[in-house]
Amino acid sequence: MVIPEVTEGQVELMKQVCFDPEMSVFSQCSVKPEDPLEEATKAQRARVDAEHLCTIGFLKNITAEHQERINQLNTKTDRSWEVYEITAMGRAMFQLATSSTIH
Repeated sequence: MVIPEVTEGQVELMKQVCFDPEMSVFSQCSVKPEDPLEEATKAQRARVDAEHLCTIGFLKNITAEHQERINQLNTKTDRSWEVYEITAMGRAMFQLATSSTIH
């Protein structure tokens, strides 16, 4: 049995997207050559992390379910966009770590 690994960056991504209990969907865009190197590196790493989190079931890529809107956004921004949904398992694994409730 293979146990999937999660990097520190992937944990941080999940904490960020699970911080708001009302948020269930988020998007990420591709980088452009004119983007500052540091921002572009972070954005690309976050995209790779999100795809990995999809493979282990914490996120689901739902871009195809919104393709018409995504195509319009791609054209308008000259970037490609991906849309992700936080799965119940992803929320269960990371929501507690981001709770604002004082214990």
